[in-house]
This record gives sequence, C-alpha cells and structure tokens, in this order.
Amino acid sequence: MVQKSSKIDDAKIAIKSLGVNIQNYRSLWHRFPRLSLLVVTLPVLFLNSDRQSLLSYDEGYYADQARWILETGDWLTPAWWGQAVYDRTIGLQWLIALSYQLFGLNEFSVRLPSAIACIASVLLTYEIGKILFDDKIAWLGAAILMLMAVWVIEAHTGHQNTLLVAVELLGIWALLQITDAQSNKLSSISKSTKINWGWGVIAGTTFGLAFLIKGFMVVVPVVALLPYIISQQRYRKLISNPGIYLGLILGLIPPGLWLVLSCYKYGGITPVKDLVEKILFLSKTDTYNPGPFYYFWNVPANIFPWGLFSVIGAVVVWRRLLPKINYSILSLTLGYPISLFILISLFRTQTPYYPMQFLPFMALLAATAFVYFTQISQHQYIKSYRLFTWLSYAFSGLGIILAIAGVLVIFNSQLWGLIITSEISKYGLAAIILGCGWTTIIILWNRWQSPSIPYWLASWFIPAWMTMIIFGLQGSMLDKSPEFKSSFYQLIKASNVSNQPINLSIDTVSTKKISTPTSPDRVLTGEELKTLILLTFYTPHLGTQVHSFIDLPTQSYAWTLSIAPELATKTRILGEMQGWKLIQKIGQ
Repeated sequence: MVQKSSKIDDAKIAIKSLGVNIQNYRSLWHRFPRLSLLVVTLPVLFLNSDRQSLLSYDEGYYADQARWILETGDWLTPAWWGQAVYDRTIGLQWLIALSYQLFGLNEFSVRLPSAIACIASVLLTYEIGKILFDDKIAWLGAAILMLMAVWVIEAHTGHQNTLLVAVELLGIWALLQITDAQSNKLSSISKSTKINWGWGVIAGTTFGLAFLIKGFMVVVPVVALLPYIISQQRYRKLISNPGIYLGLILGLIPPGLWLVLSCYKYGGITPVKDLVEKILFLSKTDTYNPGPFYYFWNVPANIFPWGLFSVIGAVVVWRRLLPKINYSILSLTLGYPISLFILISLFRTQTPYYPMQFLPFMALLAATAFVYFTQISQHQYIKSYRLFTWLSYAFSGLGIILAIAGVLVIFNSQLWGLIITSEISKYGLAAIILGCGWTTIIILWNRWQSPSIPYWLASWFIPAWMTMIIFGLQGSMLDKSPEFKSSFYQLIKASNVSNQPINLSIDTVSTKKISTPTSPDRVLTGEELKTLILLTFYTPHLGTQVHSFIDLPTQSYAWTLSIAPELATKTRILGEMQGWKLIQKIGQ
C-alpha cells in the first residue's frame, strides 16, 4: 500500500514537473517573440522541394531583366533582348541581379528578395501590432500572416509585391514611432513634441524606395494613409520633424538618379513617359479587369479562413474596444485597409496580389478576434460565446470533410465519377493534415479552461502551418512551370547546344510586338510571349536579337516562331517548345 502510494506521489511529481517544463517552454516562447516568429516563418519559406521552375510573365520577366543586368553590366537599363523597356521601375531587378552574383542564375536567387522581404514584413507586423494593441495580438497577427495562402505564394515568387509591403510597413512603423510609440496603447496620443530625427529619416526614405520598386503605384498606399497622417495633432508632429524631409530627399535620390541618367543616356524623357503611360494603360484597359466585385470574393478566398476572423476582429475593435482605443488603432486597422480596398477596386486593373498591402492589418484584426474569444467565458458575452461555439463546430465539421476527401484522393478513389488527376492528388496529404487538426477544435473548445486555451489556439494554427510546409515540400509553391522546364532541358540535351549561344531571330519592337520577314506587323500572342520569357531565362547562353534570317551567322542557333518556305533548305530544326522552334542556320 505504501509502495502504491509512493508511485502515485511520484506520478504527481512527474506531471507537475512536466507542467513546469511546458510552462517554462511557453515562457521562453513569449520572452523571445521575434525569434519564435522566425521559427514560424523560416520553415514555411525554406523547407521546399528541390523541384523549382519560374512562373511565366511577371516573375520570369523580372528574372530575365536581372539576367541582362548581370551579363551586360548595365545596371541602368531594364532591357528586353537588347532593347530598353521602361514600362516598370528597376528596384527588384537590381536585387535579383545581386542575388545572382551570390547564388548563381537559378530560381532560388530570383525568389530570395521576396523571401527576405516576407521575413521583414512578419517582424514589422509584430512591431506595429505592439504599438497599436499589445504583445499577444501582435505576435498572433504576425503568425497568422504566414498562414494566408496568397501571402505565402507571393513570398515564394519573384514579384514586387512582398518587397513593396515590407517597405510600406517599415514606413508605417517609423510614423508610429514618431507619433504614438510614447503614448499608452489604449489611451489618447501623447502630447510630447519630442522630435525623433532617426525615425523621420526612415519614414521619409521609404517613399523613394517604394517608388523604385513599384513606380507611381506607390501613390495608392500614401493616399490610404492620409486619414492617419492628418488626424488630430499627429500631422503637427510629422510636419515639424526635419528627419522626414531629409528622408524624402535621401529616398528619392536612387530613383531620381536612375531616371535622370536614363533620360540622359537615351536623349529624352522617354523613360519617364513610358512609366506614366504604363500606369495610364493599366488604369484604362479591360484586359485585367474581372469586374467591380472581384476583391469581394477573391480576398476571402485567397486568405480563407482568416478573412472571416478579420471581420469579427473589426467588429470587436469597433464595439468592444472603441471607448478605450486611440485614433491610430482605428485609422490603421480599419481605415487603412478599407481605404486601400476601395482604391484598388476603383483601379481598372485588378489582380490577386494587390490586396497584399493590407493583409498585415487584416491579420492583426483576426488576431484580435482570437484573443478576444480567449478572454470571454460562457457567462460573459453569451452571444459571442455562442458564435464561436458555432464556428468551432463548423470548422471541425469542415476538418472531417477535408480528412475524408484527403484519404479518397490518396487512395485514388473515384467517388461520384470524379477522376483524381495529378493536379488534385497533390492536395491529398495536406487535406488530411489540415482536416485531422481542425477536428480537434470543438473538442478543446468544449473543454474550455484557462490551461487549455493555448492548445485550443494551436488546433487552429498548427494544422494550417503544417499544411503550408507540406505544400512547400511537395513543390506546389515553387514549381510553377514543371512541364515546360522538363521538356526544355530534354530538348537542350538532345540538341547538344548547352554550350552554344542561342539568338532570337525576330525584331522585338517591345515586350509584346515583334516583326518577322514574312509578317512585318506580327504581334505575339499572350502564350507566345509567356513561352519566350521562360525560354529567355532557361537558355544556358543567350545570344543576341537579329532582325532577319540574313543577319543570323551561319552554323549559329536561334529561337524563332516561323521559317519561310524558301529558307527551309538553309535551316535545321532541332526541336520545338510551345510554338517556338530551335533552329540552326546551315547555309546562306
């Protein structure tokens, strides 16, 4: 009996010790929030399959321009097969070219600037959240950002968007440091008039850097920030800060020099004119205009389910916290996203990645909802408690459906005649992991007690986090054109031209128009242009653009779309890639 009692005591001591260890672990996690956010972010970004291929069009286009910067040594001209094309600014291309110098010409180098910008954005979201709310909401909001599908996809893509958001968040953080950092987070703005030159310089500099990345589109977030900047006494602190003016000057030096030197090189204001014309074209064209309600469904779909909790968080801020919060929280967490949403909706060209600029604030609102629900009980705010009970049941039910669907996909079960394609099958494992994790939500909610709260939160976030990692390991986020890349290298190997320069035997007037000897007014179709962009990146050794077949040296190689019948005997066709032919000229 004594021995049995001793074992029970030992078990209690062990459980207590385990509890202390868990508590210490949680304490360590909260003591080093930035480090723990890196633990969340880095696996999603860098635990990836070695199968990678570029997305044609924008990503491939930036990669091509960076390649020409590196190979020609011309860091001034955004080029396309030897022709200057000033339809966008050059900041991202510079960063990719620098990445090429460090890690070589490959997909990893193209995407590295976006990955670094993603890490910076997560940490900046945390810093901004600390000023606007508190440490809990700040940390949770930064973590939720890494669970939003469109955000993670863009972080794995060599686009401008993640980089632009990082610069914008840096500017907003600096503005908050000037106007709000010294004030109580849930009180009115401090009346301190202390001038902080350093933060002013940082805030001012970001405008020029953002312009270097995205051109005149930087005006959109600046306009959306106006309600925050000009409110109450805040504008006085900003306009009286000399550091902001100095920062504006310093930030505009790189893009200013780039444009001035470009105009000098090409003898006119064509570079500036082209940038303006590109914005005017995007604001008028219907080519990328899916309709006025596009973002109403696209944003929730691309960040599901966190957009739902962002709406709940907005209601919580408005109804529960409004008497306690200052204008900064209201204007940045509600006013800024809403203003951006309206502005990009009015812009005729609409894309899935334009809303990325307000996703950090939607993540903070979602975190507000979760933290709020961890603080209520069954006897307080009964309606809110019931709401989250229903949501817990709903997502647990969705988890069961996902888990069953994942099993059916894994075992290739043709339910109701549905054929499991290779595109569908890659979602099987992710659906099982996410589904099994979400089924525990309602179980932990029904066992609602203070020590269980972290586990209940974990049931929402850890399955989603693991799902993102699974997609990375499967190559879903990085292998954007797998069939093209595989076929291309087979062609290059079979043709034995890996060490030979390959030219372009057409006269490229712009990125979209070309002329050929047989069709002077020939215009590239969208698919032809996309293929050419990928060919340009993956061709081992780029040659030059030649205006006609006559200008192509004998025994040299080139990509071309068509061959005139009278030139057939002088040409050897080595292979074909989606309409583009790899040829060798064998005679005059």
